[in-house]
Amino acid sequence: MMLLPLLLAGSISILPPTGAATANDSLEINYDQEQLGFAAMQAGDTMTAIQQLERASAELPDDPGRLINLGTAYARMGRLIDARAAFSRAAASRTHFDLILADGSVVDSRRAASYALRKLDDRPSLMIASGN
Repeated sequence: MMLLPLLLAGSISILPPTGAATANDSLEINYDQEQLGFAAMQAGDTMTAIQQLERASAELPDDPGRLINLGTAYARMGRLIDARAAFSRAAASRTHFDLILADGSVVDSRRAASYALRKLDDRPSLMIASGN
């Protein structure tokens, strides 16, 4: 079972297992540092996270962890079409594994991606009133 820290849809922080990492350790378990953009996302540096995640796409094109974090970063920047595409790819990916959520629960990456899509759909949309 592969377990990794992940940020999901801006509403759930995914944390490493207790004792698995310290503040000085990479929180990207089973990944090279920065492949998931986790530290940048945790620090609120969404642009850096997007750059890291997009760079990692050559090595991890269909990796659900990378796609979910990329979708989360895109959503934070208001790039909702790109976010939906990343979450949809993760939900449909042949590759899937378990993720540990902040509350300690373990969820299949496809379910996590589907949840992220639902949360994206639940976002309030901007309504612009016309003067006509």
